[in-house]
Amino acid sequence: MHYLLFIGAFIFFAFMAPLKLTIAVGALVLFVTVVVKISTQVVAGVSPTLGESFKSVFYASLFVALALLAYMSFFAGTGIHHVDGTPALLAMAGLFVAYTLGFQIGIGTSFGASAVVALISTLLSGSILWSVKGLAF
Repeated sequence: MHYLLFIGAFIFFAFMAPLKLTIAVGALVLFVTVVVKISTQVVAGVSPTLGESFKSVFYASLFVALALLAYMSFFAGTGIHHVDGTPALLAMAGLFVAYTLGFQIGIGTSFGASAVVALISTLLSGSILWSVKGLAF
């Protein structure tokens, strides 16, 4: 059932985004899925399947999106448009916790191991995005 939701979300995205962007996002998701699988094997000693790794990447993205929506809704009626200092650090920590929980629920590892997997996947996917941003976007 989860895979139908994933496929539906990808098809919805593919209809709205340009072809070049859709291919780049699909390749990046597959790359991050493989990185999560390998890093989970190294860090936690658990060997998840590619399906579990993909599910954890989806959950992590979903939880971050929900955290961002909640964050924006808290400040919607207050007129606050810029956050800096300690509240910004707390917001970033909350986003990292949401991202890590996606990996913890999807793979079933401890919070610490999931945080390391999240950090590795973020660094590698960010470096890949930065290196190919002129080609794909």
